[in-house]
Amino acid sequence: MTVSLPPPVWVADAGSLAKLADSLASQPRLAVDTESNSLHAYREQVCLIQFSTPQTDYLVDPLALHDLSAIAPLFSNPRIEKVFHAVEYDQICLKRDFDISFSNIFDTMQAARILGYKQVGLDAILAEKLAITLDKRYQKADWGSRPL
Repeated sequence: MTVSLPPPVWVADAGSLAKLADSLASQPRLAVDTESNSLHAYREQVCLIQFSTPQTDYLVDPLALHDLSAIAPLFSNPRIEKVFHAVEYDQICLKRDFDISFSNIFDTMQAARILGYKQVGLDAILAEKLAITLDKRYQKADWGSRPL
């Protein structure tokens, strides 16, 4: 079965970032992921931040924005659960690049380990539990290159 999803909302200017921050502030839970250019640059940096809610997916371009202070409160808000897979690297990069602090994080990889899963990669968990196959061809892409 193929599921058709609406296109994500591209966020690359201050006005769009402010709208995003307002929209996400009322969510009880956010799925979050980042992409960095660690395989392609000596000094890596966060090149893309992805947020998902049950209604909408958002792609934030920190290379176009430079100032992400509008979304920093989302990460530190204890009333909003932030769901990551393997959060440690995302946390390090977001703290380093944007001085973002965190509260109320759920790490699906840690949960899988605690539950005794043999394979804790996101692709393995999604395949086993939801019969979803991830397309990993862009995993090692140069996320610092534009256009994406």
